[in-house]
Amino acid sequence: MSNSITQSRSLFEQLYTHAPIGIAVASHVNGLWVQLNPAFCEMIGSTEEELLNTSIVHMIYEEDLRYEEFRNNFWNMTNHEQPMYETEVRLKRKDGTLVWTTIRACIVRDEKSGEPLYLLVQAADISKQKEAEQRLLEQRRQLEESSRISRILAESSMDLIAIHQADAERTFKYVSDASRSMLGYEPEEMVGQSGMFCIYPDDVPTVKAYIREQMKGLAPERFSYRLQHKNGSIVWADTLTHYVYDASGAVQEMVAVTRDITQSKQQQLSLQEYKSLFDCNPLGVASLDREGNLLKANIGQEQLTGHTREELLSRPFDHLIDPVDLERTRYHFEETVKGTAQSYEIGLIHKNGQRIETSVINVPILLEDKVVGVYGITSDVTAAKRYVEEIENLSYERALILNSMSEGVIGLDLDGNVNFANPAAAEMIHICPNEMNGQPLEQMMLQMQSEGIPFPGKGTPMLQAVREGRALPRTESVFWRQDGSSFLAEFQLKPIMDQGQTRGAVLVFRDMTSVKEIIRAKEAAEHADRAKSEFLAVMSHELRTPLNGMMGMAHLLMDTELDEEQRGFAEIMIDSGESLLCILNEILDFSKIEAGKMDLDHGPVDIRDTLNSVIELFSVKTAEKNIDLHSEIRGEIPERVCGDETRIRQILINLVGNAVKFTEQGSITVSVEAVHSLEYGPDHLMLSFKVKDTGIGIALDKQHQLFQSFSQLDPSINRKFGGTGLGLAISKKLVELMGGAIGVQSEIGKGAEFQFTLVLEKWRDVVVTDAAAEIAAGSAVLDRSHLAQGIRILIAEDQSVNSHLLEEMLRKFGGVCDIVANGAQAVESLAKRSYDLIFMDIQMPVMDGIEATCEIRKKHPEIPVIAAITAFAEERDREACLECGMQDFISKPFHSAEIIRVLQTWVPYIQTKLIR
Repeated sequence: MSNSITQSRSLFEQLYTHAPIGIAVASHVNGLWVQLNPAFCEMIGSTEEELLNTSIVHMIYEEDLRYEEFRNNFWNMTNHEQPMYETEVRLKRKDGTLVWTTIRACIVRDEKSGEPLYLLVQAADISKQKEAEQRLLEQRRQLEESSRISRILAESSMDLIAIHQADAERTFKYVSDASRSMLGYEPEEMVGQSGMFCIYPDDVPTVKAYIREQMKGLAPERFSYRLQHKNGSIVWADTLTHYVYDASGAVQEMVAVTRDITQSKQQQLSLQEYKSLFDCNPLGVASLDREGNLLKANIGQEQLTGHTREELLSRPFDHLIDPVDLERTRYHFEETVKGTAQSYEIGLIHKNGQRIETSVINVPILLEDKVVGVYGITSDVTAAKRYVEEIENLSYERALILNSMSEGVIGLDLDGNVNFANPAAAEMIHICPNEMNGQPLEQMMLQMQSEGIPFPGKGTPMLQAVREGRALPRTESVFWRQDGSSFLAEFQLKPIMDQGQTRGAVLVFRDMTSVKEIIRAKEAAEHADRAKSEFLAVMSHELRTPLNGMMGMAHLLMDTELDEEQRGFAEIMIDSGESLLCILNEILDFSKIEAGKMDLDHGPVDIRDTLNSVIELFSVKTAEKNIDLHSEIRGEIPERVCGDETRIRQILINLVGNAVKFTEQGSITVSVEAVHSLEYGPDHLMLSFKVKDTGIGIALDKQHQLFQSFSQLDPSINRKFGGTGLGLAISKKLVELMGGAIGVQSEIGKGAEFQFTLVLEKWRDVVVTDAAAEIAAGSAVLDRSHLAQGIRILIAEDQSVNSHLLEEMLRKFGGVCDIVANGAQAVESLAKRSYDLIFMDIQMPVMDGIEATCEIRKKHPEIPVIAAITAFAEERDREACLECGMQDFISKPFHSAEIIRVLQTWVPYIQTKLIR
């Protein structure tokens, strides 16, 4: 018996010592280690001596230690409530690393008494298992994420993603949502359909052939072709294809990603056309202003004349023309400026002195129905003329045909080979005439479809007509030359008949590339002019709206009790606002003049009053500078003449303002003189205006810049005196718009004298009716402090500063106002109560002033009176307001004088309507 126990104990000790898992004994009372086997120590990386009498709890990684759970389970085992406790935790090694383990613990008890003896713990290293589980979870997460991303990409991609079955029809199995935007089909409409059903019919054979070649590995992955939209339009597509194979190598399905490249194709064709029109155009193309100065020239023009672009530009064309042809050239150019296109032949003088025979086409450049310049298209016909001289030795019939045609002429046999060609034809297709005879026309000039691709099948429509003996009417088509360039040609084809038999055909054509480009350039210029006008209108609104608030509040501030310093500050604010408004008006005036949209009024003008008002305007400024400012009137000037008083005053203000700005001492004289001449007739006279100063003067070599836009003669002077550089440019354009002329005489340090002349009609008085006089008199006698008293007023304005400003102005005139922030609120307010007068802003959110007025006028045709308040200050804006039912118009920034005018004009009318 003793021997058996000894053997069992020896076996246990061997198992304990050599076991692959950690085995340890701890006190069941305090949890301190009593004994640990080598495997346990190796797993922890410590010796048994280092671990003895240490706590089990200190060995467990803090994040995995659930102390309460551990204590409760230990208690349950000790009290027979739980036989064993098992958990997975990370243990801390001596070197600081962690090891994942499975811990099993149980209480060992006395066999007889059942009392607990010690705690037996087993620990197995499961780190590799945990790593494998983590890798598996990560792979599963990546797979799920990849699947999710793929689904999102497919649903959100602008490209069309499709999966096709591996059958003969390549049936759709899956189609992404991009089918809606690209082809107009819902994905459900395409699934189950043949993969060929949406391909453009002409491209179906090409696509099938491509698929066959790709299956053999002989075609690239990408392929471009045409699709047909549900609405019938053509969509250019670029498809990237990928095949999915099974284990045996058979095709399971085909994945195709298709991108819409329609716009890219159009841009590519436009780019090719642009290059052929400009960069590769052998003709000389140039644009000129009305005076004949070259503004733009292409490479063909440089090659034609031998001059560089710098030598050509900003100079008249006279130096390029042979003197013997100069008078005729000027005549044709002047006719073009008048609006009539010209075609003629002249001689140019090359830079090397040699004469070049040329054919010239002049086309007027029109903007707003006005000729603003000329396009000149010049071709070298020297070789053509020389060739004509050579073929005069040929048969009379052929010479007659070729000499009578200015277009390209080519004779063809029934097989489409060239029999003869004139120089114009050879020049247009870039081949020597002698090299053309006997050659197939398609090798030199290939007719293309409008999409820029060859015609399918047997030859082009033109060559088919040649073989069939048919005539083709005059039409246009794109042709490609042998060198790869293309051009647009107008052509017609007629068969050659000999005794009832068709012997061939005659092709007559001419290059339309440059003509088409001129039309495009004109359209582009018109578009740019419209865009500029719209931009300036918006900028006017955006600048005038805050400017109205600033200037209006400054004026209201001036009406309050201010000390001298505060009043000076307010005056500076008003002066600054007026200066900014002046600059804004100058820019808008200049733009309108350039666009040809400046309209002149024709009303009575009192020259004396106009002159006195200008002198009075600058009297304070000249008094401050101690400058003598006076006016002189010479000759017999009628009391009134017919003209645009505002524009005449504007010119005088610009000239006198410049004189005051650049004169530090001395005097300024403004004079006007009547010049009578039989040339103008008894009803007209010429007025000569002069503004003479004793200022700094202008250098002779700088005077030509005075009337140019944004011109600044000397930056240092400009920084000192300020200004936009537009005043004189606008004055010049206004004078010329009124049929006059303007000029200057000056020397440095001796002042300057600006003069301009206008031919004006004498004014004929119109009889004023008694009713009109009564209305005018009634408006004049109204007491301003009670102008708006008893009148119900509504202000519709989205800018709170402007609405507050207008309310304060009206309150001074006895008015009580309601305020709304948009047109919709104005319509709602009028439905709740009645108003006599509405000040309506045009540009508002939700509903603008125009739309709101239209709604109001449906129920209230006369009252309330509606006055527009807007930063859009052009005549067309005024007309739009009046057309929708508004009765008056005020431009921002507005002053109290404008509000007084509206009240004086419409309060009597409102009172009359209320009495009735």
